[in-house]
Amino acid sequence: MMPHRTLWLLGAMLLACCMACKGGGEPAPPPADSVADTLPTLEEQEPRASVTFILGEDRSQFNQYYTLANHYYRLSPSERTEAVVTGLTSLQEVLRYLQKHRPANGRPYGLVNLVSHGNEFVDMAMTVRRGGERTSAESLREALRRRQLPALDSTLVDSLTVVFLHGCAVGRNQELLDQLALAFDGGHGVTVKASKHFEYYAYLAANKNPQSIRHYYAQVWYAFYHPDSTMTENDYVRQLSRRYPHDRVRWRKGLRCRFQQSPADFYHYSFEVPCTWDEVFDTPDQMPLVNSRSRRLGWIEEHEDFRQLMARSQVPEEYFQVKFFRRTYHVSDDSIAYGLHVRAKAGVICLIQPLTFPDSTTILPCPDNVPCPPYSSACGNIPYLPNPTDTSIFAFSHLP
Repeated sequence: MMPHRTLWLLGAMLLACCMACKGGGEPAPPPADSVADTLPTLEEQEPRASVTFILGEDRSQFNQYYTLANHYYRLSPSERTEAVVTGLTSLQEVLRYLQKHRPANGRPYGLVNLVSHGNEFVDMAMTVRRGGERTSAESLREALRRRQLPALDSTLVDSLTVVFLHGCAVGRNQELLDQLALAFDGGHGVTVKASKHFEYYAYLAANKNPQSIRHYYAQVWYAFYHPDSTMTENDYVRQLSRRYPHDRVRWRKGLRCRFQQSPADFYHYSFEVPCTWDEVFDTPDQMPLVNSRSRRLGWIEEHEDFRQLMARSQVPEEYFQVKFFRRTYHVSDDSIAYGLHVRAKAGVICLIQPLTFPDSTTILPCPDNVPCPPYSSACGNIPYLPNPTDTSIFAFSHLP
């Protein structure tokens, strides 16, 4: 009997949006490419309704991503929306909300913001259904196949509707954007937009006035480590230099800074990328032997699908720690099934440099030995505001 297999790949990538350490170096904004006719103009959008969904709650005072975004989209002069909705956690709930809350002017929505932790590797923290799987290209494709998501008609969305997905670098996951567009679209030409850079929100004023919150985009670089290894700063610097040979970056500065003291600081945080795989068998005799290192390596070598699962995370295979567990399951007819649970995880160091204005071509960064005053515009704390159609910053859904 062939084993029944189920796969999961989860990305734990929660961007810390609180204050961090000193330093004012800022990169020059990338060159602006544009897709001039991709999005409607402000004049075309002006009479249309806009709404922001805050799709999660902060679990730590050191990570205020959702709280700050909530204030920002209520108070920002430039990006404020007419409504800000909290308490929802799934795409299914968002679509149902839009169905029940039709714009008063009878025109389709112009802008729908979705604020959720996410990552470029795999998925969004927002689930497809409440309590269900995280939103990935795969989980969206399956939900659409099963018709689990309510459809929006042309009175709610059309070719001038923009769904702006706010999650860290999810714009680099084109398949996710395209599947999300299918979930909203229904043949109406909806555009889904997301940043290729990290996004976060931070106070510009030292007194943490909510009206001073600004929206930041940031460049990111990644280094990897095996959970069982002991990596030094020099190890990370060598790895980063190999991975990004053309980037002139002071790696040590970012590696030594874990928390921002100023919203423009170059800093880093760590997270793990986990992958899991399960095989279920009718009898214990059908289960493979993985009681030695050579047998475990052999199992990995023979299971190309599992290796592809790890490869989808974009983390090199050698940085994964793989562990095997035997499990027993009680099924509905009181019979017993036997399972092999395989868990792989890899460590990631993410270095983050906000894009600020003025950029480094017009203002000198504060010297390392002369600390900048926190929240000082002289240190480039003002966030760089990209053109909304700049394809070097943003990605857009590509539906036929």
